[in-house]
Amino acid sequence: MPTPPDTIVRAGSVAGWAYALEEFGCRTGSYVAELSERGRAFVVHRNAKGFSRVDYGLHGKAVTSFEPGMPHLTNGPSAEVALGFVHRGDEVGDVAFLRFLEGELGIYLPWEETEAELPTAAFSHAAVG
Repeated sequence: MPTPPDTIVRAGSVAGWAYALEEFGCRTGSYVAELSERGRAFVVHRNAKGFSRVDYGLHGKAVTSFEPGMPHLTNGPSAEVALGFVHRGDEVGDVAFLRFLEGELGIYLPWEETEAELPTAAFSHAAVG
């Protein structure tokens, strides 16, 4: 493992979807294109100040990156155009997006999974892209 690693993720799968939990940092969004090589990938982050960021990749390309409820911070097509997601402001942005994923795509990560022992990977530096 690199010393010190830039970030560490724990990974698993539920109902045919793979996931990774990043315990600190905000590096996995840099890898959304690579993570989506065989389909699609969503990266959802929340920082200590409560801001959230969603990155979306499809078939090896980064499609969009946005802060739910803050369209002026979008890089790429809007969340509504790219995914059909509209943040109505009645929930915290990342929670609203996770509910959207559950309802629209059937992606659901049980809380127990976040506490489980999982395979771990270290990233030595963020991808350039």
